[in-house]
Amino acid sequence: MNQLKSVSLLLVGFVLSVSAGPAQAAPNAALNAKFGVCFSCHGADGHAILPTYPNLAGQNKDYLVQTLREFRDGTRPNPIMGAMAKPLSNSDIDQIAMYFANIKPGTK
Repeated sequence: MNQLKSVSLLLVGFVLSVSAGPAQAAPNAALNAKFGVCFSCHGADGHAILPTYPNLAGQNKDYLVQTLREFRDGTRPNPIMGAMAKPLSNSDIDQIAMYFANIKPGTK
């Protein structure tokens, strides 16, 4: 049952990322194409769309790199983030971390 719920949430995230309108688009079209699924939950501005998702704006780059690699490698188990991070290369992870780390945190 939990696996079904995880897969359902994963699909919802994908659909949201595909259907995001211009107001939700990333500032860089190339980033949006590659990491749009991140933006669907964590926001292109690094501010999460739901309070249960962490805000990533201004987060420490090294922390984000470590966390994403742990999700990808399965050492930090999380069915949703594990599936999101699995296809990411180290370069992808570095780019994502740098992107969110360089956003000034603020209020929505």
